Amino acid sequence: MQLRLFIFLAASFLTSQMSQAERVSLPQQCEESLKAFPGPSDAKALKAMCASVQQLDTCVSVKGIPIYHYEKVGHHSSKQKILVFALIHGDETSAGSVGRLWLERLQGIEPRNTWRVVPILNPDGVLLKTRTNANKVDVNRNFPTRDWDEKANAYWTKETKKNPRRFPGSKAASEPETLCAIRHLEEFKPDLVVSVHTPLKVLDFDGPKVKPPKFDYLPWKSLGNYPGSLGRYMWHEREIPVLTMEMKEDLPANNQPLLQLQDIIGFLATLEMSTKKPQ
Repeated sequence: MQLRLFIFLAASFLTSQMSQAERVSLPQQCEESLKAFPGPSDAKALKAMCASVQQLDTCVSVKGIPIYHYEKVGHHSSKQKILVFALIHGDETSAGSVGRLWLERLQGIEPRNTWRVVPILNPDGVLLKTRTNANKVDVNRNFPTRDWDEKANAYWTKETKKNPRRFPGSKAASEPETLCAIRHLEEFKPDLVVSVHTPLKVLDFDGPKVKPPKFDYLPWKSLGNYPGSLGRYMWHEREIPVLTMEMKEDLPANNQPLLQLQDIIGFLATLEMSTKKPQ
C-alpha cells in the first residue's frame, strides 16, 4: 500500500513539473535562460527583446528544450544578413553573455544589416555544463561536411586521441542541434556567419582575403578548420564566410570591446567580399 502511494505521489509530482514546464512561454524561457549568464544586463531591453523571439519548428534540443532566436531587420538597401550562433558548446559560458549583450543592443537600435541571433544553440550542454550536447556529441564536429564519413571519426581517433569533448558523433548531422543550425543557414541565407566561443582569445576568419579591421582586444589569427566544423561546412564548401570568435573566459571590465566587435562584424558583412576560395 505504501509503495503504491509513493508511486502515485511521485507520478503526480512529475506530472505537475511537466505541466509547469509546458506553461513556460518562449519569452519567459528567453528571459530566464539569458539572465543566468554573468555580467551586467539591461532588464528592460532584455524583456522587450525576449517578447519578440521565435522558434523554427525543427529547433528543439535532445532533451526537448526549444532553441529560440531573435531577428532584427536592417535598414540598408544592400540587405546583408548576419547569422550568429552562441553556445554551440554548452560550457563556454561567456559566449552566452556576449549573445545577450548583442541582443539587448539590437533591441534598441536600427541596424544597418539584418541580424539573426541564436543565443543558446546547445541548451542541454548549458544545463549539463558540458561542451557536448546531451548525446555527448560535439555539435561543431557534426556538420555534414563532404569529408565527414571519411575523416571525422578518423581525425577524432588519431588527432584528439578520442577526446570525449570532441566526439563528432556516429553519423553526420545526427544531432537535433546540428539540424537546427542547418535549418537557420538554409532559411536565413546569411552573408556572414558568426560563431561565439571561448577561451582561445583570437578572431578566426574563414573567408576571402580581406584586411581585417583593427581590434586591440583580440588578435586575428587563423586556426584552421576540421571535418564536421561550421567553418569547413560554410566557407570551404559553400563560400559563405564564417567568423569564429574565441573570447577570453573572463568578460572585459566594461562592454565597450564587445560592442566594438559587434560593429566590426557589421563592417565585415558590408565589405564587397570575393567568393574566390583562399589559395
